Amino acid sequence: MNPRLFLLALALLPVACKRQVEEARQTVPVVREILSDRSDPRTQLLRGRAPVSQADITIIGPEFTCDRLAEQLSFRDLQDNVDARMVPDGLPDFAGETFVCIEDTTPYADVLASQGAEALRQQTVHRVLAALDTTVHISPYDMEGLSAKASSKLVVLADPFLCEYGGFDVDTLFHSIGCRVPVISPIEKMIELAFEQGAHPDLSVGVICDPQLDSADIYEKIFARMAAERGRPGASLVSIGVGQRDSALYDFLDRYQTAGYIKPLDVILVDDLSVDVEQLKIELAEIVSVMNESSITLGRLLSRDFFFIDAMETVSGQCYSFLRENNMFTHNIAKPQVTVYRPVRKPESEDGSIILIPGSYVQN
Repeated sequence: MNPRLFLLALALLPVACKRQVEEARQTVPVVREILSDRSDPRTQLLRGRAPVSQADITIIGPEFTCDRLAEQLSFRDLQDNVDARMVPDGLPDFAGETFVCIEDTTPYADVLASQGAEALRQQTVHRVLAALDTTVHISPYDMEGLSAKASSKLVVLADPFLCEYGGFDVDTLFHSIGCRVPVISPIEKMIELAFEQGAHPDLSVGVICDPQLDSADIYEKIFARMAAERGRPGASLVSIGVGQRDSALYDFLDRYQTAGYIKPLDVILVDDLSVDVEQLKIELAEIVSVMNESSITLGRLLSRDFFFIDAMETVSGQCYSFLRENNMFTHNIAKPQVTVYRPVRKPESEDGSIILIPGSYVQN
């Protein structure tokens, strides 16, 4: 068989990290182009690529999410840097690491609404390609790429839209071309943990999300896919964006009840990084206490074995475990660094290709 035809055929197969898809599902044009042309520079960038310790950890997503994740990961000190015991040792857990943020300012829901699903899928692939590339452009008018960065040893898709709409295409591309750099999705991991830890067969899940995603149904879409993959048709999920960050659990349960839901929640996934999980735990203790009236109003909306799963804790745990288990730390005794880039459309590009410019760039 012609090698190009063989690679193109691979792009149509159902592959991916724990992602089951319809057998005939087709990837987006950019993936098909890369897999069908062995001389494509993007093919050379990806083929057989393995993560290396001196590469960066790249976070792709909205501006606030990327900044918040990178900041919290930089300050994380939960484990001993020598033996990984859950004991702070005064040294950041990610000492010596560089977190690269590829930040978008246009909400992905808007991209989906105005340009369609294929555009969002292509956008995801282009950003992951940029994460692995080393070229940086000093301005939108720098055609050569006069600066540089390290490649990536781990990529975080820090938004549910990127995961749901572009995850299949990135998975297919990496699997087909032999790229072994892991791409992780916080929301998929949180849902996976909910299924693993939730004992109830008809698992009931809530999501505290950014208010901008309140009516997007993106969490419900991801959950329905993953529940079907696991044969859990009775499982359900409700996402609600809270307005009162200092009383987020009260606000969530009030809105849940007002919307007509009565099924007790087994778990709440906290995917709003501006919500303090420790404060949620304080609110939980108040709500279920028999000393408070809330125990017979809001308390009945929580199951006996209720628990939280936090996006920040999930991401940091995944990143740390990967680096620790694969000896991927830089082993440099230095403060973690954060670098920000903005993706801008590549001049004269018709397929949505991008270039990265420094986040500090200001138009003259």
